[in-house]
Amino acid sequence: MSQVRRNWLIVANASRARVLEETDRTGQYTHVADFVHPQSRLKGEQLGGDRPGHVHAEGRGAGGTSYPPHTDPRVREHDRFAREVATCLNEGVAGGRCAGLTLVASDPFLGQVKSHLGVQTRKLLLRTVAADYTALRDDALSGKLAGT
Repeated sequence: MSQVRRNWLIVANASRARVLEETDRTGQYTHVADFVHPQSRLKGEQLGGDRPGHVHAEGRGAGGTSYPPHTDPRVREHDRFAREVATCLNEGVAGGRCAGLTLVASDPFLGQVKSHLGVQTRKLLLRTVAADYTALRDDALSGKLAGT
């Protein structure tokens, strides 16, 4: 017996995400996955800032100082979480479990998730909405999305 492929709705911000599957009843969803990434809410210094530069000594003589490019620790955590969410979506598409995707995420997290989507997943992207609806209950989502 073949599995019915349904559209997925992804509601996310930089610290929470829900992957929902549409059902036959409007406004009702089945949960596919729920993600929580508390590190995204921490302050930069709590995440461990950049390491100080180090000295290279090549042969004899004076060494040089190396400083890696500065990347904000919070941006790094947001990107790590975006990759985790995108991996779930990519695997769902590769496994033939969804027919299409609607991605609703806060800005700029929406762009971060999209940057990690595979080619096939991007092809199934039906709609994107730059908004944070993570605080809404499942039954309020379809009404909110109908107005956007």
